[in-house]
Amino acid sequence: MDSSRLQYFRAVYETGSIREAAEALRLSPAALSKAIKLLEEETGLELITPAGRGIAITPAGRKLAERAKPVLDSLNGLVGQIRDEQKAASEVARIGSFEVFTTYFLQALIPHLPPPAQILLREVVPGEMENALVAGEIDFGITYLPIPTAGVDHTKAASVRMGIFAGRGSFTGVPFSEVPFAIPVQPLQGIPNKVQGLDGWPDGKVDRSVAFRVTLMESALELCRSGRAAAYLPTFIAHLHNRNARSEKQLVELPAPKGLSVSPQPVYVARRKGDPEGKTLKIIARALREVCAV
Repeated sequence: MDSSRLQYFRAVYETGSIREAAEALRLSPAALSKAIKLLEEETGLELITPAGRGIAITPAGRKLAERAKPVLDSLNGLVGQIRDEQKAASEVARIGSFEVFTTYFLQALIPHLPPPAQILLREVVPGEMENALVAGEIDFGITYLPIPTAGVDHTKAASVRMGIFAGRGSFTGVPFSEVPFAIPVQPLQGIPNKVQGLDGWPDGKVDRSVAFRVTLMESALELCRSGRAAAYLPTFIAHLHNRNARSEKQLVELPAPKGLSVSPQPVYVARRKGDPEGKTLKIIARALREVCAV
């Protein structure tokens, strides 16, 4: 049954007039009369009859109109609820990323978001990030380790240079093969290159000595500050860290070993295929360029 025709008939029932209902619905009387006729054919019921210069609602018509009201109210409420949910979702930036970006990215993102926007930020590693996008748990992901996934697009937003960092004065004169590294605990699966670790190190191409495996990047930074380890980090992380660190706690970049490229690598914003780019994507990309340029 066509719900719009049912809605039109409710208007006729409430006004008792084709002409008045047509004015309220912004239809011509002829168009409204045709819609009521089609509803009668669809239901097999006689709904209105001529009465002098006007119309009268039949007993069957009154029953249909009265019983249709809660159905139409429920349908209109459902549509309104979905619209409200869409509006609320549009005011929330639902982002997934790993600690490299979630810890240091917010300070660049927040100033660009118009009020009353909210941020939902989830800690997810590559692979889990793409799955969360497909499942609708987040709307955007930030990564420099994109994993090809059905239903997900990766758009380059910025570039970041990586480097090996340690505490000031640490490992001076120490051969690279003897420098202890702090690396992420969680290995990656499905990366289409030599990268196996969450920090982006090209395992299998350049060997390093691993002394610590940590869950949090902040733990690796503390090991670096204390002179116990080095870490492979985006340069903007070290620079932002040094802004607030005392001189004896600052990080310095160590020489890269042979075979390790220090050229900038892309940073991607991931989103579901078919989703419009929209304003939020542009805001995230702008904030990424700002923080990666530090």
